[in-house]
Amino acid sequence: MKRITYIFIAFLLSCSLGGCFRDLGNYDYTAVNEAVIGDKGFETPYNVRIDIDKLQINPEISFTEDSGSSGEYSYEWVAVGQNFYRGQRFTIGTERNLDYTVALSAEEYILYFKVKDQETGIVFSKSVELNVRALYSTGWILAGEDADGKGQADMVSISNDMLFLHNVLKPEGGLELSPVKTVWIDNDEYTSDNRLYAGTEKGSYKFSREEFIGSPGTALEYSFASMPETGGTVMTDNQKVGEVRQVIIVDKRAYIVSTDNGMIGNTISSYDRMTDFDTAGKMICNHTGVQGIRTFIFYDLESRRFCYISGLSVYNMQMLGDGENDTWSWDTRNDHDGGLEFVTAFNSFFSGGQGTAVMKNPSDGQHYIYCITAPRTGTPVKNGKYTVSSDAAGFGEASGYIITTNQGYMIYASGNTLYGYNFRKSPQEVTVLKTFDAPVTCLKADYESPEKNMDCFYAATYRDGEANSGTVYKFYVKDNPDNIEIQQKDIWDEGFLKIHSIIYKAF
Repeated sequence: MKRITYIFIAFLLSCSLGGCFRDLGNYDYTAVNEAVIGDKGFETPYNVRIDIDKLQINPEISFTEDSGSSGEYSYEWVAVGQNFYRGQRFTIGTERNLDYTVALSAEEYILYFKVKDQETGIVFSKSVELNVRALYSTGWILAGEDADGKGQADMVSISNDMLFLHNVLKPEGGLELSPVKTVWIDNDEYTSDNRLYAGTEKGSYKFSREEFIGSPGTALEYSFASMPETGGTVMTDNQKVGEVRQVIIVDKRAYIVSTDNGMIGNTISSYDRMTDFDTAGKMICNHTGVQGIRTFIFYDLESRRFCYISGLSVYNMQMLGDGENDTWSWDTRNDHDGGLEFVTAFNSFFSGGQGTAVMKNPSDGQHYIYCITAPRTGTPVKNGKYTVSSDAAGFGEASGYIITTNQGYMIYASGNTLYGYNFRKSPQEVTVLKTFDAPVTCLKADYESPEKNMDCFYAATYRDGEANSGTVYKFYVKDNPDNIEIQQKDIWDEGFLKIHSIIYKAF
């Protein structure tokens, strides 16, 4: 009985479903007229500059059901922002062939070409990358002073083809700059402080990122949440590790800068949040790209010891303690009567991001090299302390120092001479690498540009008394474990100013 019931129900269901649909067999298909856009003009990304370059694209289009292209079609060229203007659409053309003088803002875009069949309303498209750069978007900023001693900057622009630009800073409103000693710009395009910082001998200023415009109203003093009591707001160092933290040294005080609005809060040059101390003008940090590094190392000029900040929440400095078997102390007074004077500090890619501090004993003039690594978080690591050899000619008067990436050699410039110094070897070795026809005014290791992992560095020279005599030399360091060798790759003899600071601008 149960089996008969199941069969009956199945029969009723089949009849019910069959009654909902009758196959009459008289279908009427209409072929869709498809627009087929060829690859021509869409093969490679476009890199263009605002107000200089033109976008000219003549696409190849065929229609599957309209071989004569006699139908009604509309066309649209749309650029969609990917970073600063993420998701925003900008129509730059409505004709089949694009002929457009670039006026978009500097940004990375996806450029879409859209073809619409007016009869059916169906849209077909093809896309290509479009990188729009301003004249000052990408390249090396060369900051210093002109023949009259006024602060200014030149630039090697590589936004498209290489251009050499002069006097790129645009002071307005009566702003006059003293010699620019350090420049800094944020190359993290997602969280960047959208300014170019210029630290001069008599104050510091922010300039607009795209046009380099500054005025008395852009003085760094207006970026402090409360006016500092230290005086001239002279910036000597500015560092940022990835998107994590920007730290600035102004008037011998260290501060953390807000990545949201560029505001500067209370100084962190304190161990107890109440008593401030003087901080040396340069800091050590790690630029190797290890995710989440948050450690910065400073030198306390008053107590003559190294100190640091680390972690997410930072309100003041932390002291460093020595291990029982350490060969040297974070507190230089423990190793030298009265402690050591600070000369400079700089960073490198060597051995996972090792930093270097050059120190001097004021009692006898002896120099020392301290090698220190800033870890991801936690206590800085001692890598070594070295006594500078008497064979290192002009070491104490050097205009710049760098550490090479592959072998950890030191290269320094003194007068007209570039020296290679293997201070880690016993006995130490000093090599003359090059003699220029003018004194070296700036030495810069590259840990910012697309060539940052190629052991590349730059040396700038200038002949005093001869206006616009600045020259920039580009070198690569050969990876040689036995000898220090460099190879000159380029020379930019373009009448630059007297260069004191070099920074790479990525966008």
